[in-house]
Amino acid sequence: MLIDSGADANLVTEEAWEALKSQRITIVSSKKGSSRILRAYGSQNALTIRGSSVADIVAGRNTVQAELFVVAGGQRCLLGDDTAKRLGVLKVGTNIDSIKIQPFTKIKGIKAHIRIDPQAVPVFQPMRRIPIPLEEAVGRKLDEMLRRDIIEIETGPTSWVSPLVILGKANGEPRLCLDLRRVNESVMRDHHPMPVIEDYFAKLGRGRLWSKLDIKEAFLQVELDEESRDATTFITARGLYRFERLPFGLVTAPELFQKSMDEILSGCDGTYWYLDDAIVVGEDLKQHDERLNKVISRLNDRRVELNWEKCQLRVGELDIWGREFPKMESHLPE
Repeated sequence: MLIDSGADANLVTEEAWEALKSQRITIVSSKKGSSRILRAYGSQNALTIRGSSVADIVAGRNTVQAELFVVAGGQRCLLGDDTAKRLGVLKVGTNIDSIKIQPFTKIKGIKAHIRIDPQAVPVFQPMRRIPIPLEEAVGRKLDEMLRRDIIEIETGPTSWVSPLVILGKANGEPRLCLDLRRVNESVMRDHHPMPVIEDYFAKLGRGRLWSKLDIKEAFLQVELDEESRDATTFITARGLYRFERLPFGLVTAPELFQKSMDEILSGCDGTYWYLDDAIVVGEDLKQHDERLNKVISRLNDRRVELNWEKCQLRVGELDIWGREFPKMESHLPE
């Protein structure tokens, strides 16, 4: 059941109710029809209620007795506000002490190394002031990144120190970036070959179905080795920190990440990847799904986390890498 804090009643579809009856569920009482008038959100039309039953509803160790209304033509089962609260699956308000931020995933078996020119002279740059209205939000962001194992406190002597740059985001939360320009001047590039996007487009055109997989916060899934972390040290009003993961703004970060993906997805037919996007193409549904399952299995084995909200699966047209490709109807079976 979908928890709906705006629902005054527990609603069950006819299909779900028939399935429950076939399993011989135990109920306390039941009746046909109902004197209650229930309306869907934003609608003036009353729902057609076939009947109602009182039964025990269980969630974990909690059990409550509640009334279930069977709705004709219903699309999904809803657990109403009162029942959800009594079951303990809905809580209004936030208990800050109970919030736990888990460490962000790390790609298994890969550690990136930043090669610094041995002749380079390290640069210690001063701290840049943060606007007073953003100080609290920046502090929360630093704490979150610490708990996610993205950054760590610098406790020993350091050579390179870069300033923190604060950028605004659409949701009002600050984005923390590093000004690594002085570091980048001394980074020795790996010069790993990067894909030619136009070559990809030519190969993608041979298919009829596509899926796009988006890798969540891609660079941050790549762990830095201990030797490389010193170059990512940055200064704040709270002290020095350094990155445990591959930071945005590092000149060689795209090459290091692409190299990691080349290792993980090598040998996956009909699959093309560029930084945080991977495209799977198939000439028919069977071929497409076989290839897609292989790619997802490879990513899961190496603990690569996807941003499923941005993924597109089994589509007949795709907007990728700044180009709408190709413009055609979906070839999925009816």
